[in-house]
Amino acid sequence: MKTILKISLALLFTGPGFAQVDLGPLNLPTEFTPLPFYEGFEAAAGQVPNYMALTELDAGSLTHDNDAWCNIGNRAACLNPPVGSFALEMGLNPNYTSNIHYVRNAMVLGLDGSQYNGSFRMGFMAYDGGEETHTVDGVWLSNDGVDWYQAYGPWTSLSAVWTELEGVDLAAAGVNLRSQFYLAFVQEDNYPYFDIDGVGIDEITIPVRPSIESTPLTAGGYGVLTLDTDIPYSTAYFIVSKVGLGQIQLGNVLFDLAGPIHRIAARPTDSQGNTMLVYLVPADLSGNTLYIQAAIGDWQYSLTTKVLAEPVQ
Repeated sequence: MKTILKISLALLFTGPGFAQVDLGPLNLPTEFTPLPFYEGFEAAAGQVPNYMALTELDAGSLTHDNDAWCNIGNRAACLNPPVGSFALEMGLNPNYTSNIHYVRNAMVLGLDGSQYNGSFRMGFMAYDGGEETHTVDGVWLSNDGVDWYQAYGPWTSLSAVWTELEGVDLAAAGVNLRSQFYLAFVQEDNYPYFDIDGVGIDEITIPVRPSIESTPLTAGGYGVLTLDTDIPYSTAYFIVSKVGLGQIQLGNVLFDLAGPIHRIAARPTDSQGNTMLVYLVPADLSGNTLYIQAAIGDWQYSLTTKVLAEPVQ
């Protein structure tokens, strides 16, 4: 059974961002994707999208090192994803048993906040296989891909279970996020991923992936769903399934629900990013569990909520 912890980033990293110009010659993506942003690596299915770039370096020479391991399923099947079949893995090649040496890995995302008016709090899941502290370890931001500012790090505060991190304040790093910018996850160490060392990353969301709350549901009665999205003046599209968890796509949005799914309604978010939906629960659903999720944005670029599983009395 996979173990998942949840911690607040405010307890781990509270200092201001600072410049670090020597992350190395990182590959940069060729495109920028707009906020809000979600990356669970499932939609990519092992193909590196244009808004993402991966770098694998020898930590000493800062030249390409094929024994470095920055894998989203593009090099091999992922070893321990917490959700689905894909995640980011950074470390020494897990199949490598000789010539142990230091490597530096990075995933850089190209993001565009120019049309975004929501929160810059980021959430993600992380796994620490046994890292020691290195200067470049952590999450970094840059407007030019040269000068980098740290938003979170190092990795050593984590443990060898997947941990849900919430509330990384990207705005505190001192980078202009109301334009195009780069977000980098960087790791350096000397042993294989998932074997003494390595860092795993999954479920990256900007803003933090919101949760739906519900009043108790009764068949034939009215239920009330409330949602705080951190995205003001947007639209929340509520979706429901009676089957359970899975994956299904509507437009460009990948939901964590098994089909068939049904659209409940769409509701605007207010100036604080909050919304509420009152709906009639069908009388024939007594004894079922409803799996409810929402997408905030449009069908081209949307942030999805966590799934709410709510029994019907």
